[in-house]
Amino acid sequence: MVVLKFVFMPTPVAHTLAGAGIYFAFRRREDLWLFFAAVFAACFADLDFGLNFLTGKNYHHYFTHSLAFATLFSMGAFLAARASGRASPGRDALILFAAYLTHMGLDAFSKDTSEPYGMELWWPFSKEFAIAPVTLFSDIYRGTLAKLLSLHNWLAVAREVVLVGPIVAAIWWWRGRRV
Repeated sequence: MVVLKFVFMPTPVAHTLAGAGIYFAFRRREDLWLFFAAVFAACFADLDFGLNFLTGKNYHHYFTHSLAFATLFSMGAFLAARASGRASPGRDALILFAAYLTHMGLDAFSKDTSEPYGMELWWPFSKEFAIAPVTLFSDIYRGTLAKLLSLHNWLAVAREVVLVGPIVAAIWWWRGRRV
């Protein structure tokens, strides 16, 4: 079993806010399905945590954090939206693609404390890892419940809300006047 002591990435709080922000920016009308789908898309890249537990190998920030996987995800979203009879499956897929990209964008600006640094953004075309030269988000302690609920992590979440929350609130306010 893999126990990760430090992991770089924003928490699901920042990813959820970013997905909601994409929804608010591009919605045409109130659409609860699209709202939850955008939040899900913004968090989906961390599916690789499940692979860690299944295989015992750390896959975090590998292929699920790539542009190719984001494209595959949005193609699947397009097919699901079309099959369910959504009015604009292409638009839905583009919104979900943008929401997925926010995940990688936020992770790129996070403190990375373990090699390889960054994420495999260009997979499968390159095995190189990419990370932004500036750190906006803190690392997250994991491994035990005490570490997960540590003051360090609470401060990291507060920082995420302070950095991402006002942007999402401004988008919600501005677009809410127009929708």
